[in-house]
Amino acid sequence: MINISDNIRGAFFMSLAMGAYTINDAIIKYAGTEIGMFQTIFVRGIFCTIFVLILGYASGGLGLTKGISSILIVGLRAISELVGTLFFVIALFKMPFANVTAILQILPLAVTVGAALVLREKFGIRRGVAICLGFVGVLIIIRPGSEGFNWYSILAFLTVLSITCRDLITRKLDKNLPVIFIVLVTTIVITSSGALGVIFYSGWSPMDTSVTISMCIAGFFLVLGYYFIVDAMRFGMVAVVSPFRYTIMIWALLLGFFIFGEVPDFMSLFGITLIVGAGIFTIYRETLIKKQID
Repeated sequence: MINISDNIRGAFFMSLAMGAYTINDAIIKYAGTEIGMFQTIFVRGIFCTIFVLILGYASGGLGLTKGISSILIVGLRAISELVGTLFFVIALFKMPFANVTAILQILPLAVTVGAALVLREKFGIRRGVAICLGFVGVLIIIRPGSEGFNWYSILAFLTVLSITCRDLITRKLDKNLPVIFIVLVTTIVITSSGALGVIFYSGWSPMDTSVTISMCIAGFFLVLGYYFIVDAMRFGMVAVVSPFRYTIMIWALLLGFFIFGEVPDFMSLFGITLIVGAGIFTIYRETLIKKQID
């Protein structure tokens, strides 16, 4: 049975994953367009693989012995990640960042409903309300208009479906399966796809030092995101962990303030309040349920 500590752990890792993904997305949006989608995926993937190998060595191994028996389901998860990555990068290059982000905020709702339908995980009306309030908070922060929403928006919606499949598959993985093995398979699959795209489609573009360093930094944070998202989805109930996906907007606003000097307006602060409030309420509800069980 999932307990309160598992739920808090999952929520914590989900928040960290969102921070790592936000940094990666921002770098790819502004540096990746110079070299194209497939080269971006490939070069970033090379750095990801290097970081995974270093992490594996530091942690005592890549978990190949334990992981090889689960290679099919881990590979299926990696393919779902790959499809989502391709759709997302195309949409990111062709749409305003805020609009892509707005569409992706459907994820907590999609994953929670998917878990209820596929995994039979129940969630009450209070948890559902918390997820919806977080979504409202995101929309208040972004305030997307019709301008900038185009047919590439369909790709963003397909990204949501792909990532939902990825997260539901993650729920089915053995909790004893080393996270580093799951991340390694994911990086190999995605990096290989980038290499094939460069060879057969886009070709190679010259890269200056700044782009190379940017891809290295993006790769580092993407590995962190991969690592944390696996733990987030394997521990805690989906309905509890999902609202903490909305922290991606808090991370984005923090980066904007400390790096670019952008001060959030009143509506943005109100949206943050809703997001944080939804998360606190979710954990509070879990504490009450835990006390009732005890």
